[in-house]
Amino acid sequence: MTTKTRTISPGQPLATSRQRLDDPLGEPCGRPGISGVAYDTAWLAGMPAPTDPGRSRFPTALRWLADNQLADGSWGSSVRYEHDRILSTLAALAPLAEFGRRAADLRALADGTRYLWQHGHLLSREPVEPVGFELLVPALVERARAAGVAVPPHLDGYASQRARKLELIPKNALYSPRTTIVHSLEFLGAQADPEGLAAALGQNGALGNSPAATAFYVAQTRSDDPRALGYLASCLSRGGGATAPVLYPCDTFELLWAAYHLFIGGAPSQGILRATERRRLLADLAVAGVSLSRTFPIPDADDTAVALLLLHDLGERVDPSVLQAFETADGSFASFPYERHSSVGVNAHVLHALLRVPGYPDASRAIDRIVSYLIDRHSGLYWIDKWHISPLYATAHVLAALEDLPAEQHGRVAELADRSREWLRQSQNADGSWGFYGESTAEETAYGLLALAGQRDPNQRDRAHSLAAANFLQLRVRLEDAARHDRAHPPLWVDKCLYVPPLVVNAAIIGALTAWKNMSTRTNRRRLTATPDVPILQERCRGR
Repeated sequence: MTTKTRTISPGQPLATSRQRLDDPLGEPCGRPGISGVAYDTAWLAGMPAPTDPGRSRFPTALRWLADNQLADGSWGSSVRYEHDRILSTLAALAPLAEFGRRAADLRALADGTRYLWQHGHLLSREPVEPVGFELLVPALVERARAAGVAVPPHLDGYASQRARKLELIPKNALYSPRTTIVHSLEFLGAQADPEGLAAALGQNGALGNSPAATAFYVAQTRSDDPRALGYLASCLSRGGGATAPVLYPCDTFELLWAAYHLFIGGAPSQGILRATERRRLLADLAVAGVSLSRTFPIPDADDTAVALLLLHDLGERVDPSVLQAFETADGSFASFPYERHSSVGVNAHVLHALLRVPGYPDASRAIDRIVSYLIDRHSGLYWIDKWHISPLYATAHVLAALEDLPAEQHGRVAELADRSREWLRQSQNADGSWGFYGESTAEETAYGLLALAGQRDPNQRDRAHSLAAANFLQLRVRLEDAARHDRAHPPLWVDKCLYVPPLVVNAAIIGALTAWKNMSTRTNRRRLTATPDVPILQERCRGR
């Protein structure tokens, strides 16, 4: 097995001065963006050079794949999640088989193929599929086999799911830049219409803000479109010239989710959003809602709900009726049109907005139906969301929203909320951390701490569990500060593969420690000494 090197993760170096309390997220130009992933890097590595079709157009991306293969032969998150690893491995093997000439490339190819045969049958055990998984796997299998990879036959079983997904999408919407399928158009393979692909290209030169889909467009049309090539170059430049993120840009999502984590942790809202950001969000809300980026013209319920909540808290006049466009027949709220599966997180965030922001038509009925939806989606121990593989994320966000329910509604979910908090208490590791997939992570520990310390009246047990979690996070921060080095957060967020948004994750840690500090102040328990140094933590939020 090849010796593997550390994944490149873009971001700024740690600041040398203490970050001001009134500017926790820093300047927009200094925010790190989503870290590079193997899946999209593989699509760039698989583009043939214009003057030599036998070589990769981006040899640094090809080398990155061989250098960043995991020890078990797969690619993907260091947290084992088979959907992510199978998809990323399928994507990586094709360019290595087609363009790899070094001995390291051939070893990586053999190890990755072995991984598919050893692990491909385990997909049915996992609760969350990545975006477009049922569409992408058949295309990736075909691509890998065409390059000479021996793909196991048990990865051929997605034809019926693919057909059901395509039935949801009107044919005239397939190449529309205003439908989310454009983010995954590489699934079309040889069946793609070159003119349709060109028509779907956004003003920033990307197909759906996806490096993979854009690389597919350039390779499929052989057009050397300067807009698309410029977009791909900008993606690579964020990853040190060798790796690309799964989504770029997605600056509005990163801003809102970082701000939301600070907000539910109890940080003062006045310093979270800049005046220019507030004006832009207000303008978007006045039209059709907020999207993950101004360059991605498809509003979604998640970003819209969180923007409403934060702006209302800042004293802005906002109209929550913009959320009506996302309400479905069963009373739940959809992230985007043409979805196969609803999102617990989206409905929790819409609930949080409706509980805080007045003016939604028949709000009590909508709230009642969302509460029923959340009751139905509880596993018996926790909630889990389609956009994040860890139930600690969804559980913390649902519990934050439920804190605002009026007493008559809260009684409906009190038992489930108590059960989830008991799950958190019993599943916490001895060192104070949490990690659902067997690896302790600072991100999941932050969500556990937010869930326990964010209560209005935590009991003695929860204060003790919160102290252990705060100590774990504080120790992690101090060790990294002493080494002047950030440990990369493992990818847990769901797109076509797993990814990590460092700004959002670091804000979750700051928000959790802020919640802990506020809880300590409220309960006047001076003997609990793990009060965080918030300015130093804020300094680190922007650095990775």
